[in-house]
Amino acid sequence: MTTSYAFPNAWELAQRRLELLEACHDPVSLRRAEVLGVQPGWRCLEVGAGHGSFARWLAARVGERGSVLAVDLDVRLLEQIDMPALEVRAMDVTVDDLPEAAFDFVHTRLLLIHLPSREEMVRRLAAALRPGGILMIEEDDVNPILATADGPYLEAWQAFLAMTEAAGVDAEWARVLPERLDALGLVDVDAELDTQFFRGGADPAQFWSLTWLQARDRLIEMGTGDVIDRGRALLDDQSRWFHGPAKVIAWGRRPG
Repeated sequence: MTTSYAFPNAWELAQRRLELLEACHDPVSLRRAEVLGVQPGWRCLEVGAGHGSFARWLAARVGERGSVLAVDLDVRLLEQIDMPALEVRAMDVTVDDLPEAAFDFVHTRLLLIHLPSREEMVRRLAAALRPGGILMIEEDDVNPILATADGPYLEAWQAFLAMTEAAGVDAEWARVLPERLDALGLVDVDAELDTQFFRGGADPAQFWSLTWLQARDRLIEMGTGDVIDRGRALLDDQSRWFHGPAKVIAWGRRPG
């Protein structure tokens, strides 16, 4: 498969990058899914499953009476998972049909801001819910960084955001995500923020350093490779503290 996605799983360090992403985000993601009531026997859909930690948790949670469909454009990091309840499927969710009215729980994390068709994708994810099913979406909002960062760290983020915007990313789209779920007619809509504040060298710092490294060739083409190199060097400084994006976690239930 070919894709213009800036962070494909084919990259040689993609697995390590996604392991760091999981280390940063899984504790909050799994706690919220548990509170929302994911339970044995449920049918679940995980969209943009990546390295698969959330899909594995879902499969363990729903057990053999349930099922989890984990989809991604590139499933090379998912094919090693062997769990009875888990089906892995290669899909381009922007064009391939998702089952409708089929799932008790639908989840995606840090995917939609990368898709130009993100508004339509939210509608399609909601349509995949059976009556009473729950949709949970997690997406980053860059605002805390732009409000607090300065120096080489801010400059690196500005260069990175210019590159991702050119690739179709909207780094501010998530801040009104609950309103989007309201507009789709979901009920019991609610949301929370998970903010990153971390020391240089910690897991979030390593994640962003690898993310910028993966984007470096594109940044060099844009003339900002040196800017991103200075930002990566700063992220190694354990005496420094950094704000990361705020992750908007929003959820709602299909009536019925």
